[in-house]
Amino acid sequence: MNVLAIDQGTTNTKALLVNQSGAILARASVPLTTQYPHPGWAEQSAADIWTSVETAVAEITATGLPVDALAIANQRETLVVWNAQTSRPICPAIIWQCRRTADACAALMPHNDTVIAATGLGINPLFPASKLSWVLQNVPEAADLLAKGDLRAGTVDAWLLWNLTSGASFATDHSNASRTQLFDTATLTFSATLGEIFSAPITCLPDPRPSDSLFGHTTTTALPKGTPIRAMMGDSHAALYGHGVRAPGTVKATYGTGSSLM
Repeated sequence: MNVLAIDQGTTNTKALLVNQSGAILARASVPLTTQYPHPGWAEQSAADIWTSVETAVAEITATGLPVDALAIANQRETLVVWNAQTSRPICPAIIWQCRRTADACAALMPHNDTVIAATGLGINPLFPASKLSWVLQNVPEAADLLAKGDLRAGTVDAWLLWNLTSGASFATDHSNASRTQLFDTATLTFSATLGEIFSAPITCLPDPRPSDSLFGHTTTTALPKGTPIRAMMGDSHAALYGHGVRAPGTVKATYGTGSSLM
């Protein structure tokens, strides 16, 4: 079995085709750019993110090697918001580096203990919760789409899955959901209470599933139609698993565009 692994990062989208033994059969990399339109802001074109994945997949399939399944790792905490009817983003992707909601988060600090108890995360503009609230307040069409039930919001994995399946699957995995600050890690569900704290509607969020779920089947890209999407995971979580960490007491360090310890 050959698995095509997509690593959608901040500076590049990378693709590796690996076989059952873990040997790399083919690889591709497509660069991305980040825009900084105002001090403290950081965003990317969600359309460009998707195009970079299409390009990387096309380079792999051009080798003629078979692809039996697809897996996705992605930059975490980046928020994409789109129109379900057109599948077009209604604003740039607000990436994890963005600090535009710093003042809003500071005002929410009286709720910090409640948020930490549910998510393990202190209130911070890094996470999508405050970003989604910002979109509702600042992007004119967002409220109308929400009222019509046509607003979709998610991390990069959900955006890629939506496009890979032509909108047939709107889902995320538990690792990405856990970084939204809207996900209760005890119940493994998006929390209405957290949504109320951040003024972020959870009704427009994807269905959270275990990382090794069958998330859907491809209908687009150069992949054969019906290729199963067998795993999705946030990149730092995926690195933790890839390094073989299976029990408490081991630390993994990631050094990329951002650095982290898990």
